[in-house]
Amino acid sequence: MQDDTDADVARNGAAVGPLVEFFSIYPDTRPPEPASRDLRGSLPARAAQVCTPITTASGVGWYLFPPVDFALRWDGDETFWSLLEDNEPARWRSLAGGRDGVLPSGADAIAAVPEGRVKDLDIFDRLGGLPAFIDADPRSPERVEVITGLLARTRPGWLLSLREPPNWPRTDGVHVYEGLIECEWYRSFLPTILRLTTQGKVVRFYRHLPLMVAQVIPTSMVEANRGSAPMLSGMADFPDDVWDDFVELRRARQDPTKPRTYVSRQRDRRRASSPDS
Repeated sequence: MQDDTDADVARNGAAVGPLVEFFSIYPDTRPPEPASRDLRGSLPARAAQVCTPITTASGVGWYLFPPVDFALRWDGDETFWSLLEDNEPARWRSLAGGRDGVLPSGADAIAAVPEGRVKDLDIFDRLGGLPAFIDADPRSPERVEVITGLLARTRPGWLLSLREPPNWPRTDGVHVYEGLIECEWYRSFLPTILRLTTQGKVVRFYRHLPLMVAQVIPTSMVEANRGSAPMLSGMADFPDDVWDDFVELRRARQDPTKPRTYVSRQRDRRRASSPDS
């Protein structure tokens, strides 16, 4: 679970709670981790130092991790999965025909359910009493859903965006689909949909490396990003205020005595708007 800075803000006299909470059916799953502005040190030094648009985008949200180390392989007709042992696939299992894969640790997760909730475990009956971990679309076997066992709850008015970690080095051979989930009411597994892109390639996933990033966004943003977005073509049609700002910033960028124009101006604006300034 991750609280934001105003987690204790009250609305209508009642505490509204954290902006987002995460829950895992597996007790040993790596918890969500705040996204790293420098990609855990892998972002080039100059970009980390001077390019705040990149570092800001990289540091928004929380990394989500798979519960185990595993591998996938698509041969063009069907997809196979395996747990990793010593970084190598231990036993390939086919996901053909919509067959689901389960984790051995699923039995431990079920055994830990308190007595008062055992009556509800029929929700896992389809797989012999164990939660699903992975399945492939029988119509498009290269498309796979990984069920990490994570659920989430957001405050009313907020969505959860699930996507590939921004600017993280992309894993060859796999594409991660993005999704927007209404987690103020949706209380089931967060969908993690992958598409394998290279036949015969073994793609590995690790419980210490992020599979996706979760970001909270206001529900109103969805409608705000629909519809037309006007554009004026040609510099002759720029409004005077846009033209003046453009000229000022481009002139500063050409001045070797004023490096890091964006960073310095961003810092100045924040200082000017600070209540303590």
